[in-house]
Amino acid sequence: MSGNKVDISQVDELIIASNTTLLGIGGLFVGSVFSVFGYTHIGGFAFSDVASAVNGLIIEQGFQSTDFPAGTPATTLVTRSLYGISAGDIDNNAIGVQIVAPFARIIYTNGAAAQTSFRLFFASRILRGL
Repeated sequence: MSGNKVDISQVDELIIASNTTLLGIGGLFVGSVFSVFGYTHIGGFAFSDVASAVNGLIIEQGFQSTDFPAGTPATTLVTRSLYGISAGDIDNNAIGVQIVAPFARIIYTNGAAAQTSFRLFFASRILRGL
């Protein structure tokens, strides 16, 4: 195996959601809407000591920044990727989706108990020439 390393200058990343604030029962984290135009995918993870609500992690993508209602998940005009996050799961909590629209945001809905541990991180990325 050669000693070649990835040239980090060939990786572009835009952080679109980062949160450690604990959520109460049914609590909601609604990330900001970001332009992800020119990036290839969104990847990240969510960890909580409490299971999310059913399909509690949502990656929304839309054609216009105005397609995303303030403070609540969209019900029209966007595409959504839905995931359930199990309590305490560090093995199956990484998520990646292809970018299909120029704008995106992350939403997380907590489950049936208040959290005592929570980490959420997502970024849009493009890799060039690797």
